[in-house]
Amino acid sequence: MAVEKETGRTMQAAEQAAISGRNIVKAGELVEARFGNGVSPSLAARKTLALLIAKAAGDAWKPGPFSMTKRELRGSHESNDRLAATLDELMNIKFSMPTTSSRGRPATLTAALLAWTIHEHDDEGSATVEWEWTEPARSVLQGSDYYARLNRAAVLAFRSKYSVTLYELGCLLAGRRDPTWSATIDELRERLGVATGTLTNFADFRRLVLDQAKAEIDQLAAFTMDWQERRGGRNKVTAVLIAFTPKPPPEIDAAADEIDRHAAGRRARRDGRVERLHLVPPTVSEAPRLPARPKLGGFPTGTLSFGNTEAVFARVARDLGGGWDIDLIAAAYRTHMGSRLAKLRDQALMASWEGFCRSYAERRPSL
Repeated sequence: MAVEKETGRTMQAAEQAAISGRNIVKAGELVEARFGNGVSPSLAARKTLALLIAKAAGDAWKPGPFSMTKRELRGSHESNDRLAATLDELMNIKFSMPTTSSRGRPATLTAALLAWTIHEHDDEGSATVEWEWTEPARSVLQGSDYYARLNRAAVLAFRSKYSVTLYELGCLLAGRRDPTWSATIDELRERLGVATGTLTNFADFRRLVLDQAKAEIDQLAAFTMDWQERRGGRNKVTAVLIAFTPKPPPEIDAAADEIDRHAAGRRARRDGRVERLHLVPPTVSEAPRLPARPKLGGFPTGTLSFGNTEAVFARVARDLGGGWDIDLIAAAYRTHMGSRLAKLRDQALMASWEGFCRSYAERRPSL
């Protein structure tokens, strides 16, 4: 009787991440894989692939079909109009990665990701899309032991296809002792899927790929992206060293807040071009009557499980804390804030607590 191969850490983490749905666990092998020659997947294709991976979760290595509704896929589409074309594009995408041949020699694996797709013709959100991963893709997923934990909302917020790829690489590297990745310009172009014959001038490549990706990643991710250029003969750029640096908690909170905002005006906010409006306060008779917000005193010193005030904080921890024990998060918050905690009250205290719960979940695997 054949012994079934055990799944690696990636599939186990993906199964846990699916509980909250806030994160997408992507195998490190797929993050580091190269696209086929001359292929540059569109932004919609990259986002759709991330959503398919999230839906399959810890079962992605198993043979057989997976299914999700078109409504679920609208995270990457404003409508269903382009869905068929995007699925066709994914069918044609091949990935390449290092492997070992049947003779035990170093080799390169090249394979498609999707074996087939079926999508219902109805445009209703309840219509479904079905697919199956190819056997080589399933084999990679089953044995994977390292992965990138992507923020689902951040992936869907990016507007550059290169930002998504570099963001995934950053999620893989940002927490490591050496969070850097170096490559020749040709290797970087291949990794990003820059079409052959395009952006051959490095100044254009820097402006339209690296600068744009850095701007989006620095605004929306839990880390920042920087790079150093290495030059050869005639001062030509021959390679780059890309570094991903984790942000401190307040900046992680700011990124999370930006993701929660409407996309309209995001670039203006990033570039500092948002005008401040000076509003004339309404008279007493014109002022709308809003329900009073609950008054919150100091942060609870004990458990968050009992009492009206504690229940408010507990609810936030359950919603935003990634499934971690709420008292564990509270203890970490008290340690992080120290003496500053005594100065916070009401909405300032709640805003600080919400931001900490988000960053706590972001910096740790979801349960």
